[in-house]
Amino acid sequence: MSNENNDVIMDNMRDNVHELWVIEGRPDLEADCLQYCYENIHTPVPLAMIEFLSQHCSQALSSQDLEHMAKGE
Repeated sequence: MSNENNDVIMDNMRDNVHELWVIEGRPDLEADCLQYCYENIHTPVPLAMIEFLSQHCSQALSSQDLEHMAKGE
C-alpha cells in the first residue's frame, strides 16, 4: 500500500475513533485507544475500542463494589 493510502486509512480511523469516543476530558486515553486501533488494524474499530477499554477498566469499581465499601463489608 502506498503512503497516501495509509494516510487515508489512518485519517479515517482517527475520525472513526473520535466519533465513537464518549469519555469527556481524556484526550490522552483517546490517543492511546487510537494507537491500539492502529496496532489492531484488522479488527473493526468498535470492537478494538471495546477491547482497549476492557483492558483499561479491569480495575474499575462497580456500583456493587461501592455499596459493599459503604457498608464496611
